[in-house]
Amino acid sequence: MPDLEFYLFNFGSYPDVPHVDDTPRRSLYIDAPNELYDPRKGQWVVDSYLDTLEFGEKLGFDGLCTTTQMGGPIGVTPSSMLPAAWLAARTQRIKIVALGPILNTYLSPMRAAEDIALLDTMSGGRLIVGLPMGHGQNWHAAGGMNPAYARDRHWEAHDLMVKAFTEPGPFEWQGEFFHVPYANLWPRPVQQPYPEIWVPAAGSRVTFERCARHHYTYQTLFSPKKALLRNVTAFRKVAEEEFGYTPDPNQIVSVLFVHVAETDQQARLEAEPHLRWVFQNMIRANAYDAFPPGHFSPQSLRGFLTGGGYRNRDIGDMTYEEIVDEGWGVIGSPDTVCEQLDDIVTQLGAGRVIVIADNGAMPNWMIRKSMTLMAEQVIPRFRPPGGAPVWAREDPRPVPTHAQLGADLMGRTLPAHPEAVMPDGDRIDVRTGHVADAR
Repeated sequence: MPDLEFYLFNFGSYPDVPHVDDTPRRSLYIDAPNELYDPRKGQWVVDSYLDTLEFGEKLGFDGLCTTTQMGGPIGVTPSSMLPAAWLAARTQRIKIVALGPILNTYLSPMRAAEDIALLDTMSGGRLIVGLPMGHGQNWHAAGGMNPAYARDRHWEAHDLMVKAFTEPGPFEWQGEFFHVPYANLWPRPVQQPYPEIWVPAAGSRVTFERCARHHYTYQTLFSPKKALLRNVTAFRKVAEEEFGYTPDPNQIVSVLFVHVAETDQQARLEAEPHLRWVFQNMIRANAYDAFPPGHFSPQSLRGFLTGGGYRNRDIGDMTYEEIVDEGWGVIGSPDTVCEQLDDIVTQLGAGRVIVIADNGAMPNWMIRKSMTLMAEQVIPRFRPPGGAPVWAREDPRPVPTHAQLGADLMGRTLPAHPEAVMPDGDRIDVRTGHVADAR
């Protein structure tokens, strides 16, 4: 099996909202009234979100991802930078991926550069930065600019920020969208010249070109496998034909809904209701919300709507079988999940996987159970002997992660396992005793 890096991601959705079928526009993305939000329940959601991510270091994931979700219950983190700062203080060595900031929500990209530099300093140089354009829905929530200029403004902001990271200041920047008389970055990041950058994108050729030019990591958005394969192939082609290199597998990140349980049947019982909820209510969006005029080029919009990609149909109508068969989700026993993961990443040539572990409104205990099974019985099969995450290989101090212990146990035959005698006289393996079919 390929050597993979595993990054933990949770939506942190606010669950106590009406079903979209009971709302006027059949959407919760940008206009769900905030009177539905209870601050006490919101605190519980945030605490669970952060607590579960922090647990990822103990389990031995390679990185933790925070996200920017604005204007609705899809996520309780309107800034990825704040929870990333919390994780920097609560963890020791694991990589922290802030999937945000959205540059167009800043009045000046120098403020984004300052936030990134400070967060990298606070984390001790563990930061990875995602620079998404942002969903079309974000422009309704954030306001402040015409979405027709979003792409040009985003890349000018990027160029100014990179110059601030790489060149001595102060210097003057005079561009189409920004005039900064004294661009002078304080502090500067620990990682020089600046932290690794990922570019989450749906399939725009402009994004492929910029990503390949700077040797950034292309992070797919969740889409059917055939669309992911087409996008990854296009990205490689741009890198090879226009910039003369073949992207390393670690330059491609696949995003997948993942749930692991004791058996395939148990995994479906646990995951299906939550996947249906998140597909029907959270990531569903009306086309006129997702595609504000000018936000996408005509070519990109045509590709999204006709190419079997992210928004070419109402994903809320998808069946569980479609979610699994098309490669949106990887659901099953450890053996099944390993097989499905191997198939997807081998086709994509991806060296990194973002694992969406909360699948919407899943209770915290179920998320942790799936994460633990994955750490102990799935992740070690995609790592070199020893099962150590990337950060432990780079800094080889002893780290008792579940993934390393799971890798060690896989090579051992133990003399006994825990059993109990039940009232009917049957002796069962207590590790799977709570699953009826496994008794």
